[in-house]
Amino acid sequence: MYPIFATGLWASPAEFRYDLKPGETVTGEVTVKNIGDDEVKVTVEKKRLLMDSIHLVYSDKGIANWITIDGNTTFNLKPGESRKIRFTVKAPSRINYSDAMGALVIRGLPVTQRAAGGMQVTQGVELVIPIRVGLPGPIIESLKLLDHKVPSVLLSFIPGEFVYELRNDGTVQANMTGMIEIKGLTRHSLPIDGVVYPEDNYTLVERWTPGWADIGLYKVDTRIEYGRFQKAKSIETTDTLVVIPVWLIILIIVGAVIWILRRKGVEPPIRVKIEKRK
Repeated sequence: MYPIFATGLWASPAEFRYDLKPGETVTGEVTVKNIGDDEVKVTVEKKRLLMDSIHLVYSDKGIANWITIDGNTTFNLKPGESRKIRFTVKAPSRINYSDAMGALVIRGLPVTQRAAGGMQVTQGVELVIPIRVGLPGPIIESLKLLDHKVPSVLLSFIPGEFVYELRNDGTVQANMTGMIEIKGLTRHSLPIDGVVYPEDNYTLVERWTPGWADIGLYKVDTRIEYGRFQKAKSIETTDTLVVIPVWLIILIIVGAVIWILRRKGVEPPIRVKIEKRK
């Protein structure tokens, strides 16, 4: 597997994948190395990992309780020094879902703090090593759309957000693909991609910026297809939005100003007169 690294810290492998039976135990090992110039203090934590298009959240529930880290979870590494972190994953004898997403979260902080302009500056690094576990059990694919928000009005050249709140009520991961189709005077497509694990909420956010040619009423058709292997199920929504171009607003303002000035009898400061030469 490929290594993963951040400034000053390196770890390999970058992730783990296991297929376990209920009650089965498996062991793993991660090598952490200090590739920086300063001694660092390293801490290692086991977490359940919840990810979506805008969040990365850690939890101490679920698979976090299946993971045991051997030895010390806090230690120092000098420049060029490395250490092996061993861990054990024990699947529970009974579980109500078949896919789980955990992680080892490895953080490094310099032992010697540096001063900048009279202030202490601390710059740390964080590595996330995913641990994906699959267990046998009933395959129930169920992804629900809890809520969604589509802009009602957009101005040209100003981005708008399309937000979809999803929850996996099934027993296996929901691999998502799909498309947001924005159709009106012009047509645009926004691809959808993501993974939602059982018992997790997922916030999907896509952005679209209207251009100079976009104007008027648009229909927004969203289709999210999902499944563990074959994406046989789908979620669909339909919304409308209005795109108002900036150039139209400017024309309306200029026209309104000219109309007001003429109503008040104000003459333009410059007059152009064209005469035909005889």
